[in-house]
Amino acid sequence: MAESLTRTLAKFITTLNYETVPQQALDKMKASLLHSLIVSIVGAETTHGKAAVELTKSEESRPEGATILVDGTKATRCGAAFANSKLMHATNQSDSYRMLTHPGPCIIPSLLATAEIGGYGGKEVLAAMVAGYEVESRIASDFIPSVQARGFRSSPIFGTLGSAVATGKLIGLTEDQMVTALALAITFTSGTNEGPRSGGREMMFHEPQATRSGIMAALLARENVKGSETALEGDAGFYNAFVGNNQGELSYVFQGPKKVSLDAIIEDLGTRWELMHVVPKIYPTAGYNCPVIDLMTDIRSAHNIEIADIEKITVDMNWLETSYPSPAFPNTARTSPGVGSTHYFTAYTCVNGNYPPLRERIEAGEEDRHDENNVMDLLSRVEVIGHQDRNAFAPKITIRMVGGTVYQGEYKGEELEWDLSTETSRISDVFANIDWPIDNLNSVVQIVTTLEDEENIGRLISNCVRS
Repeated sequence: MAESLTRTLAKFITTLNYETVPQQALDKMKASLLHSLIVSIVGAETTHGKAAVELTKSEESRPEGATILVDGTKATRCGAAFANSKLMHATNQSDSYRMLTHPGPCIIPSLLATAEIGGYGGKEVLAAMVAGYEVESRIASDFIPSVQARGFRSSPIFGTLGSAVATGKLIGLTEDQMVTALALAITFTSGTNEGPRSGGREMMFHEPQATRSGIMAALLARENVKGSETALEGDAGFYNAFVGNNQGELSYVFQGPKKVSLDAIIEDLGTRWELMHVVPKIYPTAGYNCPVIDLMTDIRSAHNIEIADIEKITVDMNWLETSYPSPAFPNTARTSPGVGSTHYFTAYTCVNGNYPPLRERIEAGEEDRHDENNVMDLLSRVEVIGHQDRNAFAPKITIRMVGGTVYQGEYKGEELEWDLSTETSRISDVFANIDWPIDNLNSVVQIVTTLEDEENIGRLISNCVRS
């Protein structure tokens, strides 16, 4: 009998080590870590961020525990991870894998808390990040749209598993214990799409709770609990529950056939790195809007366009990007022309030449609070079209002027998959506008860049705490 998916992944996780991971993958993890830490400092100023910190302080303070970023209070491992996850997700600027999952705010807070309590060093943290990101991405991959169509929100569903894997790797779970950690994480995971569909905000705490659940799965796996070998592919396992079957039959896909082999999850494991496709969100909006903003910024910097003479702007995107959170449960406030839609971010960037990364997060339907008249006027001339044969994060923008002149730009879908150098450059551009000592921000960059040299993460944490 062939080895189960869970067993194969557990072997990969437990045998992986820093020395055997390609430098490119380690560099990618450093980029995600840097992005998440800086975003957490920004997120600490939000109402949601402050509420999560205060709740944790009142319920789970623990002098010998882990640090809540920015605030500096010590809390339980799960409490600190919960609060820090919230900070990393509060402004909607976390990282993203295939649009609808956000591994950073689940994996990174788990590792920060566990590394601080256990005294683990930079190499160990990076190896655990690689394990968490790679396994979560592979388990999610082509299944994301079908999970969304079942009414589940993919990010916490898969994020619980990523948190469990990363935590389990860092604390040194054995192969059998890792099988159990994955089985427990599958049992603990949850999160529905009713909020994203109807405008509810319960999703604001999906990732923080997924982080806690993943940590608990890893810790409980040390208690000699036997996890099911076929927790993923079994007849009553993960894929049957969250996709609708365990045969690789998909109800929705980004593009291509609606059938995938479950063997693809473990194909080229350790040689092909799915984590390389993670995208950091520099703007406080849905991930699919970020390449639209960057592409429009490129077009505007290359051409002197008279806004009043624009006849029409067409944005061609992947079809799932135009039917958030799923074609099965679309939120028309997100996808129809209006504040918070792709139409809005297209028009705003065209009018202003860019979009401010530190601008207050904007929700769909906030017409009374935003924006200048010329943005709203141009918005009415923007058309967004979804295509099933177009890559995600690969928009094409066409600006047609009165008189017939056309300006056009197009992305392939890889442009925002930044390495550490690009992440450092882009995130450093906003340092002057962050209410944080510039020396500390630069120190965070330096420490992350050479994280493998750190015997523990104390210096990294201290630069992310208000003195």
